Amino acid sequence: MTDISTAVADIMTRNVLLAKPTYGFTEVARLFSEVGIHHLPVVDDEQRLVGIISANDVMKAYSRQLSDLSAKRVEQLDEDLKVADLMTSNPVYVSPATSLHKAAELFTKHGIQCLPVVEGITVKGIITSRDLVRFFSEQ
Repeated sequence: MTDISTAVADIMTRNVLLAKPTYGFTEVARLFSEVGIHHLPVVDDEQRLVGIISANDVMKAYSRQLSDLSAKRVEQLDEDLKVADLMTSNPVYVSPATSLHKAAELFTKHGIQCLPVVEGITVKGIITSRDLVRFFSEQ
């Protein structure tokens, strides 16, 4: 039987890459592509969580730009699209002590795929719906 009181800290990804609201479109797109991740917490200069951006957010923004892309240079995308324009502000997040059961409830309630893990004001990790599925399938 799976222990649903297991804490998020037990399965979260640590050493998470972070984005800044001022990062340009190509910079964040390159991170998603080269590192093979799907979500980036966005933090301000004090390292406080201010948003979350997903690979899907980047793809949607890119597809909206496709009709104008031939007229625009890639550099123009960086000027026109910043992480702050694409991210979800004030994202739902959890603490390291949050139970996996509660995390699963939040995924379902909010229709989201990842939760930044925040302790105090600092992002300590990230947990995704894939992490939960993997954990429960291995039990």
